[in-house]
Amino acid sequence: MLAPLREPGDLIEFQRVGYQHWGIYVGKGYVVHFTFPEGLNNMLNGEFFKAKVQKERLRNVARVSSYAVNNQLDKKHPPLPLSHVVKRAEHLVGKNIDYNLVMSNCEHFATLIRYGIAESQQVRGPVTDQNLVVLGAVQTENKKSVHFPKNLQYKSQ
Repeated sequence: MLAPLREPGDLIEFQRVGYQHWGIYVGKGYVVHFTFPEGLNNMLNGEFFKAKVQKERLRNVARVSSYAVNNQLDKKHPPLPLSHVVKRAEHLVGKNIDYNLVMSNCEHFATLIRYGIAESQQVRGPVTDQNLVVLGAVQTENKKSVHFPKNLQYKSQ
C-alpha cells in the first residue's frame, strides 16, 4: 500500500491489471484523477473520448489494487511548487477532458499538473506537440482544451 509519507502534490500510481492508473494526492486522503466513461470501445482504437476529472478518497480509487507515491520524474523535471500543483488539480475537478490512451492519458494528466510537462512512461516519453500542451492546458488534436486561469499557469523564472 502507500507509504505514510505522502504529501499534497505527490503523484500516486495505482497498480491495475495490465496498466497503471495515476492521480495527484491533494491532501486529507483525497486524490484528483481521470474517471472513465462506461463505454471504452473507442479507447482501444486510439480515438479521443471525454474523461471526467474527479476528486475522490484515495482508498476508493485504489479499491483492491496496490498504490504508492511515485515522483520518479522529479530528477528529470523539477516539480512546480506543491501548493500550486494542488490548486491546479482542484481547478480541473468536475471538468471533462479529452482522453486518448497514447497521447492524453491519466499519467499525462498527472505529470502535466505536477511538472507542467505531460509525460507518460507507460507510453514512453514526453508529449511535446503544441497541439497537446499549451501554457498549462491539456489540449487535443481537435483543438479543444481546458485552460488554467492565469493565476494557475506557471512559468519557470
